[in-house]
Amino acid sequence: MGMKLIMAVCFLPCVLILFGMLYMEGRQKGNILLGVTLWPGADTEERVKEIQKRFKKEMCLVLLISVLTFLCTCIPKRESIVLSTQILWLMVMLAAFFVPLARGNQSMKALKRERRIEILGRGQEKKPEPEGTRAEEAGAGQEAESEGNFGEKGYADRKAAAVPKEKPFFRLSLAGALCGLIPVIGELFFAPDSFYGWWTEVLLITMFLVGLLCLWFQRYFWHMRTDVISCRSQVNIQLARARQYQWSRFWCMFLWGNTVFNVILWISMHWAEGSIYLILGGTLLYMILAMAGMLVAERNVRKVYGEYQRETGLSVEEDDHWIYGIFYYNKNDKRFMVNKRVGIGTTVNMAKTSGKVFTVGISVFTAAVLIWAIGLVLLEDFVPVSLKIADNAVISSQYREEYRIPLEEIETVELVTELPSMSKRVGTAMDTIRKGSFLAEGYVSCKVCVRVKEPPFLELTAEDGMVYYLNDEEPEVTERVYEEILEE
Repeated sequence: MGMKLIMAVCFLPCVLILFGMLYMEGRQKGNILLGVTLWPGADTEERVKEIQKRFKKEMCLVLLISVLTFLCTCIPKRESIVLSTQILWLMVMLAAFFVPLARGNQSMKALKRERRIEILGRGQEKKPEPEGTRAEEAGAGQEAESEGNFGEKGYADRKAAAVPKEKPFFRLSLAGALCGLIPVIGELFFAPDSFYGWWTEVLLITMFLVGLLCLWFQRYFWHMRTDVISCRSQVNIQLARARQYQWSRFWCMFLWGNTVFNVILWISMHWAEGSIYLILGGTLLYMILAMAGMLVAERNVRKVYGEYQRETGLSVEEDDHWIYGIFYYNKNDKRFMVNKRVGIGTTVNMAKTSGKVFTVGISVFTAAVLIWAIGLVLLEDFVPVSLKIADNAVISSQYREEYRIPLEEIETVELVTELPSMSKRVGTAMDTIRKGSFLAEGYVSCKVCVRVKEPPFLELTAEDGMVYYLNDEEPEVTERVYEEILEE
């Protein structure tokens, strides 16, 4: 039951975060809806509203299916089967949430073709503004055929590009990153050995690096090119600054949340005896705050876009470069990363070699990690545990040698029928097998490789004070090894 609770805390928030981000695509952002550039009057058309309603209904249906199927994965009694099916569930559901978005995007494109809407840039060429208009005075809407932008006629706002980039929340974010060093330095130089051993250092350093990554993302948003969506430079600048401010604030908050979470992990691994409930609670709070921060930032950006709704009629017509509104592919664009049309953040230009390598690399790495996790869980549960004496040593194995204890180093040996109460530090703790480093009652450090439901167990104490709990799949083999140790 504990493992199922842990997986629910880890997996369900991921699905809810993705649902929240994509569900907001059913609302118009500037002149973009479901990844398609809208045509004049599109926001009042009934068919457009029908597509929006269908998209939201399908998203809710996928969410309902995801929750129900997750509950179904909790039915099997064998924990390895539960964990494997839940990892597969996560892979499938993360892809399934993009299906309604792809359907809505295709429907919008089909409707746009039916209306035979010309691109907005061409429409503005047919109706040029007279001299002295606000577009020329502001210096926006400069046409750029091949300035690293687009194959079609695009726009570059040179006045907006010349405005110095502000850096909101920089000092606060830097302070958060420096504070993230506190648990790392404390663990490396001052703290005693923690409940989880060397894994504590690895985890704390990893979380600190996540904080530095937040700082990098914040800096990246400062230097992103200003999008041209209006004939007025001031509008383009205001929208760019609003997005910059909101996302800089989000990354600052996320960085500080990451630092606080790192401190909670450090405390739980030392002064709370590795309390799994404190770690789970901190993880859940960490993910909820991250999800809420992203949604608030995106909502505020969309609110600002809504305030300038009438001013954002100028945009590059590049629907054909957005596959399903998700993947960006434009050979004439030299940029490696661009703002996403749907969702939050940025995406890569898959027409560039670097974009292909990055996308394929991330996809292969993610798939490999998940498949490796599934394979490891099944190996741990179904491969037999063996115990034998060879080369004057007790050898415990499971698809590889786990422990080798020389006979001359064994201080005491007992044959027990029950395992003491113990908590996992590093390793595997399922209902059928325990393997790895554990802490037994009385805070005794021990190493374990046993089939929990196949007693008896050998309790060995080595010269260095380490306690081992070992057994074989066959109880007779465990008893025979015990007798051989006594003879030696």
